[in-house]
Order: sequence, then structure tokens, then C-alpha cells
Amino acid sequence: MPSENTTVPASGGGNIPTYISTPESGGGPGVVIIPSIMGVASDIVDWADRLAAEGFVVSATDPFWRDEDAGNLEGQENARERGHARMGRVDQDQNMSDLEALLDDLKARPECNGKVAVMGFCFGGSYAFLGAARLGTGAGIAFHSGKISHLLDEAGNVNCPLSYHWGDDDAAAPMDEIEKVQAVFASMENAEVTVYPGGKHGFMQPTNPPAYDEAIATASWNRALEILKGL
Repeated sequence: MPSENTTVPASGGGNIPTYISTPESGGGPGVVIIPSIMGVASDIVDWADRLAAEGFVVSATDPFWRDEDAGNLEGQENARERGHARMGRVDQDQNMSDLEALLDDLKARPECNGKVAVMGFCFGGSYAFLGAARLGTGAGIAFHSGKISHLLDEAGNVNCPLSYHWGDDDAAAPMDEIEKVQAVFASMENAEVTVYPGGKHGFMQPTNPPAYDEAIATASWNRALEILKGL
């Protein structure tokens, strides 16, 4: 797939680094990927390319680009500690402005049919929800999302499919958190939570061998593709 590391102008100034992957021919909906605290690691690039191979125009971005410790932390010393530290310094409203700019950039690309979705991994899961609630995206999909129960008062603003995937052994989103989301999503027209027995936080990430689960990753990925192909 044609791909490039490029930037998108941020509304408040500066340039948002993003990895763009596009289909070999034709086009389809756009998908913004918001990654984990590790940033745009090799597994995120792989998922972006796999989406592009399915006909989507993909933008995988670094949500920590303004931080003093920006970029991909994969394989670096004290990566997880540094990732958690920069997560604590994030300005969510600023990141939402960046997300809007990234979605607008995809919509303007000739390969994109004007429909867009947000896919979140871990840290990015909250932005899949907020993209639907605040920016009117066509779908929000998240794998082993961090906690989103504090955002659920915005669920009434969602008018698109939501699909959230967790394992029942997720240290970052324990079952009492997941059950709060299930309770709200159950009252919504097109929202689902899938819980995988034995799944850990990071089951989609081959770069995290203790957590990666190929069977769970395949099942949740196939469901995500079903939703995205409905756009």
C-alpha cells in the first residue's frame, strides 16, 4: 500500500505527525487510529496497513506530539513509565482539536469517500467514543480501551455504531468499569461491548507478548472490519 510519514496542520499552530496508508487502488472511508501510550509503534503501522489493504484511507497519529517526550517509545528504555508519564500530561481538549483536524484532512483526500471513523487502542479508546459524541464520526471502535465510564454522560450525543472490545483480565479496565459501559451501551441503538475470557490489556499488540492473544485479536479485528465496511 502507498504510505508516508507526513504532517497535518493543527488548528492552534504546529503540525501533527501522522502515518498515512492508502489503498493500492480506489478508496473508501477514512479511519483515524489513536494508539496506546507507546505511540505509533510497529504494530499500529501494521494495523494501519491492514486497514488500507481492505480499502480504507488511514491516518495513525502521535497524540503526544506536543509533549517533551514525543514519538514512538517502542523498545526504548523505561518506555512504559515514560508513556504513563506523558499520558498524565495530555490536554484532552487539545487532542480533540487535533482529531478534528485529522478527520478533516482525511475527508479532503481524493481517496476518501467522505465518511470517517476513529479506532482507538488502549489510550486511544476514549477518543473513539469522543469522536462519535462530539465530532459526528461514522463509527467508533476500540480495543482494550482505557476507562471511559467518566465520559458516558455524552452517550446521548452518539448517532453511529460503537464497538468496544475488552478482555475480562484487563488491569487497566477492570470488569466493574466494563460493566458500567455495558449498562449504558445496552440502552443505545447501535453500541456493543464484547468481553473475551482470559483477555488481557494489550491483546491486540504483538509487541506486548505477555498480553497478545492471536485468537482474540483476530475475532475483534474481524468485527471491526464488519462495522467499518458498513460505512
